[in-house]
Amino acid sequence: MYLLNLINHLVLENIVGYIQPRPAGEGGISKTYTLFFKKPYLLPLTVGLGGLISGILVYLFSPESAGVGTDSAINAYHNQKKLSIKSSIVKLITSAITIGTGGVSGREGPIALIGAGIGSTVANFFKLGERERRLFLAVGLGAGIAAIFKAPLAGAIISGEVFFKKDFDIEATVLSFIASITSYTVYCLFFGFQPIFLTDIPTYIKVSHLLFYIGLGVFCALITRVYVFFFHKVTEVFNNLKLPLYFKPLLGGLLAGTIGAFIPMAIGNGYGWLQLIMDGKTIDPYFIALGTIGVILGVSFTLGSGGSGGVFGPSVMIGGLAGALFSILLNTFFNLNLNITSFMIVGMVSLFGSAAKAPLSTLILVAEMTGGYSLLLPAMLSVFTAYFLSGKRSIFPSQVDTKFDSPAYRNEYGVYILERLRIKDYMKNPITIDPEASLEEAFNLMKKNFIGGLPVVKNGELIGIITKTDLSGFSPTERKHRKVQEVMNKNLITVTALDTLAHALELMINNGIGRLPVVEKENKKNLIGIIARADIGKALREQLNQSL
Repeated sequence: MYLLNLINHLVLENIVGYIQPRPAGEGGISKTYTLFFKKPYLLPLTVGLGGLISGILVYLFSPESAGVGTDSAINAYHNQKKLSIKSSIVKLITSAITIGTGGVSGREGPIALIGAGIGSTVANFFKLGERERRLFLAVGLGAGIAAIFKAPLAGAIISGEVFFKKDFDIEATVLSFIASITSYTVYCLFFGFQPIFLTDIPTYIKVSHLLFYIGLGVFCALITRVYVFFFHKVTEVFNNLKLPLYFKPLLGGLLAGTIGAFIPMAIGNGYGWLQLIMDGKTIDPYFIALGTIGVILGVSFTLGSGGSGGVFGPSVMIGGLAGALFSILLNTFFNLNLNITSFMIVGMVSLFGSAAKAPLSTLILVAEMTGGYSLLLPAMLSVFTAYFLSGKRSIFPSQVDTKFDSPAYRNEYGVYILERLRIKDYMKNPITIDPEASLEEAFNLMKKNFIGGLPVVKNGELIGIITKTDLSGFSPTERKHRKVQEVMNKNLITVTALDTLAHALELMINNGIGRLPVVEKENKKNLIGIIARADIGKALREQLNQSL
C-alpha cells in the first residue's frame, strides 16, 4: 500500500497533475481531488512506461508473475507448481508500478499471489506433501485477500471457492479462518478497521423492489459476457503478437493510458469514483456509461498485454457503475426512487461473482467492504441470476469445473474410486500357455492377442508367468529351441477376485509389472482370470465419466 501510494503521488499527482478521489476507508474523499488532468497528454506515456518497467522486471526475474495474480495462484494450485517468495516480491513491485502509474488493475491479484507464494514457501520449507502444499497456497491466498480488502470471512471462503467453477475445497476454507483473522487484524492495526466504502443504505428493502434486483442480475450478466469475452480476446491478440514479452505491457499501457486520458474513471482501481457516486456527487448516466466502457477496455489492455495486477478491483468498479447506471435509468424513465448506493453494491457482487464464478465469497466480500449486510437478500437474487446467465466462461482461465477436472486431485480421486471397485468385475479370461511350449509359440501368441504376458498352466494349475521382457534376450532361432518352463518366472504375484483394483495397481507399481494372475482365494494354483493395467485404466475412465 505504501509503495503504491508513493508511486501514485510521484507519477499521477506530480507529473500528470491528477489527484484521484479515494473511498472513505482509504483516506476519505474529504481530501483534495481533481476531476480533470493538468497534463492529460502525459498519461499514455506514464502508463506505457509503467508497463515497460514492470514487463522488464517480470521478464528478468519472474515470468510466472505476469498478468493476473489470482489466476497464477489458481494455476499453481491445480498443476502442483511451487510459488516462490521471489515471484511474490516481483509481483508486489510490478503491480504497484502498474497501478501507481495509472494502469487499470486491482490489488487482489498481487496480494493473492503474494499470500499464495508465502504459503507455498512455508510448505516447501517444512517439506510437506502435495496436498498440504495446495492447502497452504489456498490459505495464503485467502489471508492476503482478507487483509487487503478488510474482509476476513470472505477471505476464508474465497480460499476454497475461487479455484473451481462448480466445486469447493472445504478443508482450505476451514484452515483459512485463523489465517484470515490474523492477517486482517495485523493489516487493520496499520490502516484502520473501517470498511473501504462509506455507505448510506436503507435498513430494509421493499419486497416490490426485489424484481428490480433480478433485473440488475440480468443486466450484469450481459455486461459480464461482454467483459469476459473482450478481456480474453485482447489477451489472445497480445499472446499472438510477435514482440518481446516486455514490450507487450508497454503497448497495452499506451492504449490504456489513452483511454484514461479521456475517461478519468479508467485510471488505477477507481474506487474513489464509486464513493463519489454513492455520495451523489456525480450521477450523470452518460458519464457513468462511458466509465463502464472505459474500465472494461482499460483493464483488458492493461492485464491482457501482460501487465501486473488483478481483476477484482476493475470488476468491482464495472459492477458498481453498472448498478448505478441501471438504477439511475429506472429512476429517470419510471419515476422511481431507488437507492442508487444499494444497486451499486449489489452490482459489484453480481458482476464479479458471475465473472469469477465465485458468487458465495463475493457476496460476503462486498458486504464486508461496504458494511452492507442488509442487502444480502437482494444481492443473493441478483448475483445468482447473473451467475446462471453469464455463461460458462470465467475471467480466470485456469479455473476448472470440479475437482475431477483438476490434475492435482486426479490421483487422489483415482485411488478413492479404485478402492471401491473389485477385480472380479473387470478381470478377463486368461490366455495361457503350456510349460512345454517353445518360446516362439509364446512370442506368437502374445503378438496375435496384443498382450505382454502369459500365465503358464500345467494340468490345470498355475505354475508361472512369461512376459515379452523375458523373451527379449533371445533370437528367433533360440526361441524355437528353448521351452517356456526354462525362462518363465516362478515367483508369482497374484490377486483374488475380491481384491480391489487399488490393491492390484499398487502391486503392479511396486513390482514393475503390467498384469496379474487372478486366483481362487482358497486355492492359489487355480487360475480364474487376468487383470492388466489397461483394464484398471479403462475402469477408472468409466467411473470418472459417470461422475461428471
